[in-house]
Amino acid sequence: MKDQYQGWLNAATAAERSPMWLLLMVLLNVVPGLDKNTVLNMFATAEECQIERNRIGFAMAEAYPHERDFVIICQLSSRHGA
Repeated sequence: MKDQYQGWLNAATAAERSPMWLLLMVLLNVVPGLDKNTVLNMFATAEECQIERNRIGFAMAEAYPHERDFVIICQLSSRHGA
């Protein structure tokens, strides 16, 4: 049982230290009652985040062609940075 616990502890520690990429929607204008940054999802790699950023960004641009008051970005979480 001790070995199994140690394995879980090692996995949890590794997860805390690994980079975590956040997919964010950033509002460019102040909107009362809304946070400027909204986390849409989290990813283990920058590449995974970028793929989803592109997918969402293109879909939003198509759905709202005249809206320019937000951006979709990937950012390394400050709590998981190297």
